[in-house]
Amino acid sequence: MNKHELVDQALVAPVYLAGPGDPAWVTVPLATVSGWTALNQPLVPHVVLTGPLSKSQLRLEPVLEGPWWHVSHRDGRAGTNWRASFDGSTPVELIAAVTDALTHPGHPLRQPVDPYEPLRQAGWTVAGGRGTFLSPDGHVRGSRNTLAGSRSWRITAGLDEDDPLWHAFLSAGTPNVILASLFKALASPEPARRSAEQMKGFPRRGITLEWERRPAEHVARALPERVEQLAARRAVTSPPPCPPVGESLAPAGRRLR
Repeated sequence: MNKHELVDQALVAPVYLAGPGDPAWVTVPLATVSGWTALNQPLVPHVVLTGPLSKSQLRLEPVLEGPWWHVSHRDGRAGTNWRASFDGSTPVELIAAVTDALTHPGHPLRQPVDPYEPLRQAGWTVAGGRGTFLSPDGHVRGSRNTLAGSRSWRITAGLDEDDPLWHAFLSAGTPNVILASLFKALASPEPARRSAEQMKGFPRRGITLEWERRPAEHVARALPERVEQLAARRAVTSPPPCPPVGESLAPAGRRLR
């Protein structure tokens, strides 16, 4: 593709009705920024990425029925074991909200008090005590299930209640920081960007759709820019390395950022 060529790009809102998008939006930052390792399966159309110390894993498995995306995290010492799954039509921006929160250098210390606050601020109907929420257009429903004292969450998006576009499930033990990141992405007013090819065959009812023509070079830069932003986040928030043995620490009062 000529970098000076103009290509059509769709701006779709709300994001939860934008269609799946490019899986690389999720997988590439995990592998290039967060140090996740890919399991080499050249003859299988699956992607398996494992985080450092094998505590976290992402699996992308295209199946005829059931979820495609699976994110899990285990930390026996902290007691935080949880998993999340998403259907294949789930927008990648929502899955990326989960993986971005999971790979934040400060995780799991970043614990917002109320994960539903992003939804309330965006005008969603929220019953925090019951754990239910509804988007202003009625196309996204969320509920919290309580079984034997454990809580899990189920989210469904669709133009009609009996014809869902996608489901998401988050198990008991999912940290508030993960929920808050996902809920913030759900309620984001920013449109999702999709190629003309990605829009083919996807329902267009219930969305605001605008087209723009952009240089192919600019479109191709979107993913590298995301990678650069996440790398910069890690550089800013990661703790400084320990000094070599015998080397004194920085004097008190000096904070290196």
